Amino acid sequence: MTMTPATGTRPTRMPRQKGWYIPWLFVAFFAVVVAVNGVMMHFAFSTWTGLETEGHFLKGIRYNEDLAGARAQAERAWQVQAEFTSTEPRKGIASLTLRDKHGNLLKDAKVTVSLIRPTSQGHDVTLELPYLGEGRYAAPVELALEGQWDMRVEIQHATGDYQSQKRVWVQ
Repeated sequence: MTMTPATGTRPTRMPRQKGWYIPWLFVAFFAVVVAVNGVMMHFAFSTWTGLETEGHFLKGIRYNEDLAGARAQAERAWQVQAEFTSTEPRKGIASLTLRDKHGNLLKDAKVTVSLIRPTSQGHDVTLELPYLGEGRYAAPVELALEGQWDMRVEIQHATGDYQSQKRVWVQ
């Protein structure tokens, strides 16, 4: 600082006004909000798989037909035991035991098992299980990824149809 010629003393600074920092607190608060929103948007866009239900409108229209089919399936009261047994990493056996409501074996059925990856597309596997005797249908399967899969069972038989879904863990 320079000296004033008249008095030879330094000029004194004016003290800051009380609360001078409050506008900067508002700026800092909104900067933090914008930064957090930017991070959230980045993760939202980078992790979205783009999965959506195909044919959602037609599925909605057929809802009453699906309910009638579920009632008929419940009246048949089939005893279906669907299992996935891991044999090696990402390999296993999809099996199904099928009996009617009286415990009689159901054979001559067309059994289809679909293993569906619930979080991503392109890895699903569909198998038609052959009849092995004693109401048992089974086939080996190899999957692309470990983790959770949905095992969707569809059975077509002369006495009626059946479908169910079960979550399985693949080692």
